[in-house]
Amino acid sequence: MIIAVVTSFLFGFILVGLLDFLLFIGLKISYFDAYNITEYFNVIFIDNQNLILFVSLSLLFGYLMLYSRLSKFFDTFYIILLIVFASIFYKPVGKFVGEKLFMEKNKIFKIGDTRFRGDILYVGRNYYYIKREGIKSAIRLSKEELKVL
Repeated sequence: MIIAVVTSFLFGFILVGLLDFLLFIGLKISYFDAYNITEYFNVIFIDNQNLILFVSLSLLFGYLMLYSRLSKFFDTFYIILLIVFASIFYKPVGKFVGEKLFMEKNKIFKIGDTRFRGDILYVGRNYYYIKREGIKSAIRLSKEELKVL
């Protein structure tokens, strides 16, 4: 029983890790690079992981692929998921997914006495990446000097 759980987790970890890798590399190419967000990539990858979801999916995928009676069906389902996650490399799809995951639209910001409106593209550990109308790339502002209202 313990060997089956450990095997399921390890196999599922590889399967879910591949999907996770495709997601974040696709977002890096299609979303972060499109807006010139210069956050170090490993920080993005680690800061945006849901550990409970990752572990749960690893156990579930591993069990369904190795020990389920419907493992052939789940093999096909996983291949479809790989194709869906690989579609994030296509820039319009990756940009859409990145916006849904990270963007917060129409926020008001304050630096000193200056207020302005923009969209939060990404919140890093130390910086906000903001897009203002008429500017194509991100503006990087320190969390210490910027207040979000």
